[in-house]
Amino acid sequence: MATTILAVITFAATHKAPVKILNTDAQTNAIEFHHELLKQTKLTETLQQIRSTSQPTPLALRHYIVVFKDQSGQSAQLSQTIQTQYGGQTRYRFDQALKGIAISIPEVASQAFINAMLRHPLVNYVEEDQVIQISAIQSNPSWGLDRIDQRSLPLNQSYQYENTGAGVNLYVLDTGILATHQEFTGRVKKGFSAISDFNGTNDCNGHGTFVAGLAGGTTYGVAKQINLIPIRVVGCSGSGLMSNMIAGIDWILKNGQKPAVVNISMGGPAYEPLDTAIHNLSTQGFIPIVAAGNSNTNACDLSPARSANAITVAATDKTDTRASYSNYGACVDIFAPGSGVTSAWNRSNSSVGTGNGTSMAAPHVAGAAALILQRTPTATTKMVTDQILATSTPNVVKNVAGSSNRLLFTATASDSTPSNQTIQQSTNTLASINQLIGATTRNWLFGTWKATVNIKVVDQNQKAVSNATITGGFSVGASAISCITNSIGECQLNSGTLSRNVTSTTFNVVNITGTNLTYAANHNQVSHITLTP
Repeated sequence: MATTILAVITFAATHKAPVKILNTDAQTNAIEFHHELLKQTKLTETLQQIRSTSQPTPLALRHYIVVFKDQSGQSAQLSQTIQTQYGGQTRYRFDQALKGIAISIPEVASQAFINAMLRHPLVNYVEEDQVIQISAIQSNPSWGLDRIDQRSLPLNQSYQYENTGAGVNLYVLDTGILATHQEFTGRVKKGFSAISDFNGTNDCNGHGTFVAGLAGGTTYGVAKQINLIPIRVVGCSGSGLMSNMIAGIDWILKNGQKPAVVNISMGGPAYEPLDTAIHNLSTQGFIPIVAAGNSNTNACDLSPARSANAITVAATDKTDTRASYSNYGACVDIFAPGSGVTSAWNRSNSSVGTGNGTSMAAPHVAGAAALILQRTPTATTKMVTDQILATSTPNVVKNVAGSSNRLLFTATASDSTPSNQTIQQSTNTLASINQLIGATTRNWLFGTWKATVNIKVVDQNQKAVSNATITGGFSVGASAISCITNSIGECQLNSGTLSRNVTSTTFNVVNITGTNLTYAANHNQVSHITLTP
């Protein structure tokens, strides 16, 4: 009897917002400051009480990610100091994805720990680690490949390709891969596991094998000869920590080989440490492909879906309609098949299943990116994104809900033109935010103030875009406002009058619209800015 695989990956937040670190005297010697601070905080007394207990009981732990300032230059020494002096256990030290550590602290000492970090001159900010959770159920032909090599329905029951992704590496950030599955023909290479359960990179859940099969399986994959490298960040039960994901990215940046694509079919609430890791992944030559998410909500509220440095993928069904579960919005770059697609499964070396989710849509695009990299191994994320968007099929997806209306098309990416098809290149301008410059003015008589943001919009060739309507809003102040760019691609928006009790406000770009314009959020140099009086 057939069942259905649900690839729904969510983060369960245990901390509502990042704890932002206050600036302190940058001239203070970090290590001397650290020891002096230890004497002044109640943390020392708390830890002494814990250690002096004659019959210790298991302590509840809180997990944090501490992000250091980039210019600190003492991250290794600071990591060791925090671990030994603050009574914590360092789980990971990040050197590439970001500068910082993942650390576990006894719950009774957690607030004192945060207070100490708030005063440290080398600490940028602290966020509580987040839980990642996936749920996957299996079942049992595949229409996804059939759809992405033709411009319109109905399907022609074939998938045409010339390139295979040979020589390109795909790093699958997921539950691991069943390397012995017949779909992979010995192309699964040594990877990394952030899960300590003695399974290594083997997939005891199924989700990662399914994703790998869609990107690089010999039967179900887009790029049929790509190398597959499992980066296991979620365990058998479908749960893990956000720090596992960042550790996986850190490993890729230290050990990865290019040309390379990184598929991330999971996501959660907006999370700055992950956004930083994705940014560094992209700027160092790895192409991040991420799922938009399965909550039927705005992808711009989630990480890594909101990342300007990744290609964010939403899902369609067999009728070219946005899947009912698929996230949407300005941060979505492209759609790909995600409902009822077939791929490899982990129950045996020949088992297959049928999946639904943006988790399934993303690896279709990851495979397409590999086809481009096979031809142009040095292509950047922007170059790959531009080609995928330029060759996509425009305006065929129904109910896009504010998303870019583009459906993945791979025939051009693989130098293959489907029979009886004329490829129509999109003439849309890809508009993005080049800069946000903020300024504030203050009424000293009444204590009120106003925030103003100057916005510059450019196209895919970094040329100014005029007559573009920018919509956005301030977290405090005017929340739904717009302006139209002038001849040099600039316009201004302001918050309105803010009271003296308001200590800051953040402006966020929501959308760019205009004639023949498509908002390419992944090209943004910046998407938000925080201003203080």
